[in-house]
Amino acid sequence: MNEDALIDDNQKFFENLPDLIRAENLASLMGLSVKTIYDWRYRARIRRVPAELFLKFRGKLFVRTKVLKQWMASECS
Repeated sequence: MNEDALIDDNQKFFENLPDLIRAENLASLMGLSVKTIYDWRYRARIRRVPAELFLKFRGKLFVRTKVLKQWMASECS
């Protein structure tokens, strides 16, 4: 798969996502375990994950999709 195709796929993935998404839902969409998403949160400094990616509200972990998109783009470049 070439770089343009990856960029297209990335844009399509984020096209219909809400601004905030539950960690469990994101894990399902991305084909990751929920444990991986929580690992990003708790090991953010080690894994170079932006701190503003996560929001904890009423005991639930949410992910900011705009920040996720920017982070994924920076990691792929």
